Amino acid sequence: MLANTFRYQLPKKAIKSDCPSCGPKHRKTLSRYIDTQTSEPLPDIYGRCDREINCGYHLNPYYKGATGLSYFDQLKARASIGPIPKAWFTMAAREKHAGIGKQDIIAHLMQLEGARLEQAERVVDVVFDQSSKSLRPKETENPIPVPQHSLCTIPEAVFTQSLGHYERNQFARLLGRHFGDVVADELVKRFNIGTSGRWPGACVFWYIDEWQRIRGGQIKLFDDTFHTVKYVIKAGEKRSRTTWIHSSYARRCDELNQPYPDWLSAYLDERNEVQKSPCLFGLPQLLTADVDQPVAIVEAPKTAVISTPYFPGFVWMAVGALSYLNAERLAPLRSRRIELFPDLSKDGRAFERWNRVANELLGQGFQITVSSYLEDNATDEEREAGADLADFLLEQWHSFPSQWEE
Repeated sequence: MLANTFRYQLPKKAIKSDCPSCGPKHRKTLSRYIDTQTSEPLPDIYGRCDREINCGYHLNPYYKGATGLSYFDQLKARASIGPIPKAWFTMAAREKHAGIGKQDIIAHLMQLEGARLEQAERVVDVVFDQSSKSLRPKETENPIPVPQHSLCTIPEAVFTQSLGHYERNQFARLLGRHFGDVVADELVKRFNIGTSGRWPGACVFWYIDEWQRIRGGQIKLFDDTFHTVKYVIKAGEKRSRTTWIHSSYARRCDELNQPYPDWLSAYLDERNEVQKSPCLFGLPQLLTADVDQPVAIVEAPKTAVISTPYFPGFVWMAVGALSYLNAERLAPLRSRRIELFPDLSKDGRAFERWNRVANELLGQGFQITVSSYLEDNATDEEREAGADLADFLLEQWHSFPSQWEE
């Protein structure tokens, strides 16, 4: 289950302190996060206010602040970054004073001093952050900025209810048939794949952000070839068995003539800030992945799941759609190497689009490349069909090592 993968959690028996947002008018309203390894509470800025409607304060230790590092990232970096020579800070400070930008200083530290990327980034963060801190009044300093709005999310209970019943989950059964039960079970747990009753055999791909917030759930029904089931409406138009958790939940309430729960009413309210898949699919993997492990990005969650056993050297994630690739969604990956695997398209526009976006992201400090493997090896039929990496892997099953069958 998802809750078991997080080191920092809100305990069942809350540890209370004053909420930074409520002030002295409301005492002891903040439920604080604890370190489950030590049972000790985190600094008192990390917690959730009980006054969710009137206050809404919630600072999660996995939230990435202005530096791109969360509380969790900072502790992890301290344990793995290693010693940094003082001369590197001096060099960076001099170059900053000379007007040299962050990315150029990082490059100089790596090329001239042999610094690792995470070391160079740490030096630059310290040098630039020190100067910016001097411009801020101490009484208003906050190490991690708090969001100014509350986003609508799906309750954990709805997510938890979907975990299980994999004997009637077509996607889980296909994974077992293809990779064997052991690998299939690991993939289902790794990606928090759920089961839906919307259609017999349907699965749920949950989108969970770096705050552990459940932002959306995509429901899909697959056929025996790992492709989405299609059906034809009266006008002859083909549609896929794809929907979203909030839509399915609303449909069920309507059928039973039941009122919508509060979370669903808020989620469906167009005045609220809601997106179906506003974050990457597969983000919770970063909590246990090695800091040096690169990330591979594909379009569809299915492709990320299937690619994982073939290429375990990557942390596989999905952006959700061709147009969803942008800096905002990739922000949690800023410190990692990223490789993109765009789907095929008849005219090559998918590859060109992601290549163009990748060039823009390079200018923003991302370490990102685009794989041309599909473009270099695809047939005209595969381009016409818009095949993706999963189609290649499944078609060439016998050409790849089957270490999971040992």
